[in-house]
Formats: sequence, C-alpha cells, structure tokens
Amino acid sequence: MLVGASQLGWVTTLTQWVSEHGGAQLVGQALTPDDVVSSDFDLLVLDGWSSLLNRRLVDQVHGTGAGVLVLVNSDRPDAEDNRLRELGVSLSMPASATPEQIVARASEVAAVRRHVGDRTARAQPPEPDEEGDNHRVIVILGEDGVTEVAVNLAGGLADGGVRTVLADFDTVEPGVAQRLDLPIVPNLLTVSDHIHRGNFDTNSVVSHPDGFAVVPGLANPREWAELTSVDAGEVLGALRDEYDITVVAVHRMLEDLAPLSGLQGRFDVGRRTVERADDVVVVSAGSPVGLVRTLHRIADVRTLTTAPVHVVVNRMPSDGFLRAEWARELERTFNPASLSFLPFDKAVPKAAWDGRLPVRGSFVCEIRATSAAFIRTPAA
Repeated sequence: MLVGASQLGWVTTLTQWVSEHGGAQLVGQALTPDDVVSSDFDLLVLDGWSSLLNRRLVDQVHGTGAGVLVLVNSDRPDAEDNRLRELGVSLSMPASATPEQIVARASEVAAVRRHVGDRTARAQPPEPDEEGDNHRVIVILGEDGVTEVAVNLAGGLADGGVRTVLADFDTVEPGVAQRLDLPIVPNLLTVSDHIHRGNFDTNSVVSHPDGFAVVPGLANPREWAELTSVDAGEVLGALRDEYDITVVAVHRMLEDLAPLSGLQGRFDVGRRTVERADDVVVVSAGSPVGLVRTLHRIADVRTLTTAPVHVVVNRMPSDGFLRAEWARELERTFNPASLSFLPFDKAVPKAAWDGRLPVRGSFVCEIRATSAAFIRTPAA
C-alpha cells in the first residue's frame, strides 16, 4: 500500500496502526507522480484534496492493475461522487474510516490483483529482446542552439533515408514546436496518453514536410510534473518500434534535486533519457565561456552514461586558429567521439522565422556531414 503525502492526520494514524497490527505493507509516502509510477504497490490511498489526484495518474495506476482509494470528506457527497467518477476513481471511503477498514480494503484489492496477475502471466508472451536491434537514441543537450541543431540533425538523417523522429523532452524550455511552427497538440503528453490507452501509432506524432516525425514538447513547462521519467521511457520504447533513430532534445540541467523539498524529480526526465542514450550530442557556443560550460555538461553526462559523447560547436568563427585552439583546449580534458564546428549562417535565422529548415549554405553542409556520420556509424 502506498499513501499520498498529506498534512492531515490519517497518514500518521494509518502508519502507526499498520506498524502495531500488521495486515498490510506500507511502501511509503508519495510526494510526486514519479514516486507513484516508480513504486510497486497494490493500492494507492489519497485524500480528496491531494495534488496527485488527477485522471492521468489514476489511469496510470489502474494500468498496472493497482487500485486508487480516495478518502472523502465533503458536505456535498453527490458532487464529490461525480468528481471521482470523472477522475476514474471507483474506490472511496469516508475520511473518518478507521485504519482497520482501510487495510481491509487494501487486502481485497491485493487479492484481486494477484489473481488477475497470475492469469495474465500465464497467457503473456515473452517480452521482445531489444538488444541487437539497430535502433538508436541520440540525445542532444547543451548551451547554445540545441533546438536548431536537433531539428537540422533530424532533417539530415531523414534526408539520408533513415526513419527519424525528433522528440522534445526538454521539460524546462521546450522549443521544437515553436521552432518548426507546429501546433502545441498533439504533444509529449498526448503521445504518453495514447501509449497508456493502447492506441499509439504514427498518427500520434506530427509529420514534418522534411521527412521526419516530431513529438512536440510540453505545451506549458509548468506541466513538467505531469510527465514522469517512467512516462518518458515508455515514449522512447514506443518510438523505438516505429523509427530507426530517435533524436531527443533534453534540458542541459541534469542535477538530481531529490533532496530539495518541492523539487523532487525536476530533471529526472532528462537524466533518465541520457541514461538510455546510444549517443549524446553536447552543443556548445563557439567561445571560451562555451568551452567551459561544455566541459561541465560532459562531466554531468559521464555520471549517467558511458555512451559516446559528440561535441557540436555552434556559431563558431571561421578563423582556423580559433577552431584549433578550441579543439586543443577541449581535448586537454576530454576526447570526444567527434567534434564538429557549425558556422554562423544568415540563412539559419531567416529559416527559423519562417518555421522551416534551411536548404543550402555553410551551416547546412556541416550539419549534413554530422548527420551522415551517425548514419554510417553502427549503433553502440
């Protein structure tokens, strides 16, 4: 049994009763949606005021075979029943219910879940083995021009005949939809909902005229808590089945903020995505400050994965001496799998204003060469 964190007294009372009398195992308290979807439990117990109580999370819990029990304390029981029905909640009890009654309900749910789980396990075919397939996940992050590099890299891969999807997993500063002048729906949450409901297909994503598919980012960054790292992993898994390469843009911040109250899981989507990367592309500004920040980003990445790290320097001056100096300083500390310099090209901002990709120019030549290297190189 998992309980949603609450300032009301029932959590403490229930915890003390279970420790003294048994009858159930308390997994812990959930503060965020990520705490819920990453835990193994039979029943989630919430009070009616919990911030975790929304249709999306209820559907996710039910999708695992677990139940959601809401403790209701309302002067308008009919209105509360209607609200719970709209949220998909079928189990409720008065907030005055005793711990013994709550534990009894948890035992009932657990018994039903075990019975259904045993039958499903006998009928379930084995999971397909993803090892050895040719799909690869290329994760892009950095300081300067990440969105521009991501959309043009996806365009270059598609132009090379590779089935490519570009997904915006930046939960802080999503920008792919804005850069490509795409509608905000469908987006990342839409795709995640389609996966949970079992109706995900290529119609769940946006087709771009340049030949690649797009999963736009969150319509509002304040919705970051609606997308857990588990959701992001499920999206990557679904895209793996439909495309050869998934290009994923994530936010540059990868710190684990779990110890800080109220910020649990803030950058978990980016962290977990980097952990699943076959290649990581760190985008840098062509300046001394950009170099220092790139080394910090690489250090963060190396705490999460041993995948090859490629460095792309955006808006780099054409001076050969400066490029050699930049490369030499980088390689004193870290030897990247590849190093590319993208020049400043006036065609790029002009194309961005039109919501399209540039079709010619020095930037296009360099980014296509970078794309071709990924096509030729076998997946790690």
